[in-house]
Amino acid sequence: MRKSHELETFIKEHYAALCAVAVRFVGSPDAAQDIAQEVIIKFWENQHNQQDINSIGNFLYTMVKNESLNYLRGLQRETQRYTKLEIEEQEDPQVLNQLIAEDTNQTLINAINTLPLQSARIMRLVLSGYENREIAQIMGISVNTIKTLKYAAIRKLRVYFSSGNYELG
Repeated sequence: MRKSHELETFIKEHYAALCAVAVRFVGSPDAAQDIAQEVIIKFWENQHNQQDINSIGNFLYTMVKNESLNYLRGLQRETQRYTKLEIEEQEDPQVLNQLIAEDTNQTLINAINTLPLQSARIMRLVLSGYENREIAQIMGISVNTIKTLKYAAIRKLRVYFSSGNYELG
């Protein structure tokens, strides 16, 4: 009971001054109150180790200053983490777009695989950047046959995608 009364007296004597000092460092009354409470608790729990203190006021001031600096460093680290997260979120659209493109490519490849072999080969060559004339040379057939098979394949792919009966990726 006596210790409780001593703590209460100690808080009444020092709490307001500790809050005032902390506010000057951190600028936030709420944070200052938390810091003052933290300092009082630390001091009170470790007072048996602090018997050589000449001035409790100066010691508490130093504790508040150190706690305030720790608080500000913590805020700075948190701000840096959020900044890093914001940068990563800004980069995410690129990653997301790449994933969507890969998914779309895989879906297109799956659709092309449903075509007859010759039409599928023509569409793969078209997607690889070859022109009708080059495809005709590679496959050993006429340019007109390539055009006919290519446009028939495109019509089949349109039907395939408009049906909605396909799986992504």
